[in-house]
Amino acid sequence: MDIGIVVYSQTGHTLSVAAKLQEALSTAGHKVNLERIEVAGPVRLRAVNALLKTRPEIDAYDALVFGSPVQGGTPAPPMMDYLEQIASLQWKTVACLVTGVFPAGWGRNQTIAQMRVVCESKGATVCGSGSVGWLSLGRRRQIAEVVDSLSRLF
Repeated sequence: MDIGIVVYSQTGHTLSVAAKLQEALSTAGHKVNLERIEVAGPVRLRAVNALLKTRPEIDAYDALVFGSPVQGGTPAPPMMDYLEQIASLQWKTVACLVTGVFPAGWGRNQTIAQMRVVCESKGATVCGSGSVGWLSLGRRRQIAEVVDSLSRLF
């Protein structure tokens, strides 16, 4: 299966989890590309939009994983702008990955729910999700569990 992992990562945390997922999926025999959403200039903390420098193409992929940090209980503005600009996710299987500082109930769950709504509104079948609490004492275990659970979806 051709899988695209499309990530926006401001600090490198989300990117590091996505790289571990890429490795697991590749080891399982999938063709996997890790693609980054990049912005033109800095993203302000309270920004609601971002000027995107790169917009990864997704047509060639059978399945997608969208990864984003949590910002204020929502996906980071570059990820939301990217998702909103996608014309269609019809016939695509999608999973969502988020990282955040606070406990899951304080933003990560809401972020996954928002990403799910946008993806489904564009025709995707959202097959699963995972989140990592970056300041959690069990962060390494959470990363391993998220990578394992998401890699089993495909």
